[in-house]
Amino acid sequence: MGVTLGPDDLVLSSGSLDNPSIEVLVEAAVAGGFAGLTLWPAIYPPDPAIGERIRDAGLAVVDMDAVIVWVGPDDPGGPYYEEAPRELVFEAAAALGATGVNSLLVCPGTASKEQATEAMADLADQAAAIGVDVYMEFSRSRPIPDPQASAEVVAATGRANCGLTVDFWHVHYGPGDFADFASIPGYLIGAIQLNDAPADVPDDLGWATRYQRCVPGEGVMELANALRTLRDAGCQAPLTLEVFDGSRLEALGAVGFARLLGDATRQLIQD
Repeated sequence: MGVTLGPDDLVLSSGSLDNPSIEVLVEAAVAGGFAGLTLWPAIYPPDPAIGERIRDAGLAVVDMDAVIVWVGPDDPGGPYYEEAPRELVFEAAAALGATGVNSLLVCPGTASKEQATEAMADLADQAAAIGVDVYMEFSRSRPIPDPQASAEVVAATGRANCGLTVDFWHVHYGPGDFADFASIPGYLIGAIQLNDAPADVPDDLGWATRYQRCVPGEGVMELANALRTLRDAGCQAPLTLEVFDGSRLEALGAVGFARLLGDATRQLIQD
């Protein structure tokens, strides 16, 4: 089992730094004042030496991001995107001492909440065998796209180790909004992915999702109010910085960008 972080802790997603070597990632996380890391399992293998290197730096492995879960019948088998196989994700979580595994649901069309619940319950049972939690990340492109329905799915699994990942980018671009979380029990939220959004809606939202997210405080989201809503509902998840901005990363380098993300987020939560 890994170390569980709390609401005052900051976590750095390896994807924010374009998944560099573990040496560069650890250096940047320490320089930025982060307490933990979220790792992309397709890049960082289930090598216990990687987990040891991270722990030696005083960091925790928080989540592996992500496992892709097919919903409904006629599963064609993975890979569905460029993800690591499901078994490898769990193997990496166990080897690196992660506390959680993020998940994305996929299907060729729409899916019922019952189908999503069945898929997440099965995933949670697999995760429980190695002592980790699983989280369902929702977005407008997922079978269950909105906060309220997603919360109903994870609650319906009846599994204590099943929760939600709330990615601010996906909430901002709907459906639903941050006000929805006032009526969602905070204990259902296991992970928060923090970022900001540009003033103008991107022409290509898919591209912007991967390459044009903003540093917290530099966009138009009302981040302080959104975080207050989550915390008032009882959410105790740490803040994972998932900010994909290739041009900023190139300009500042991994260490410089990590410092910017850490400083900006600390300023946000202190105001």
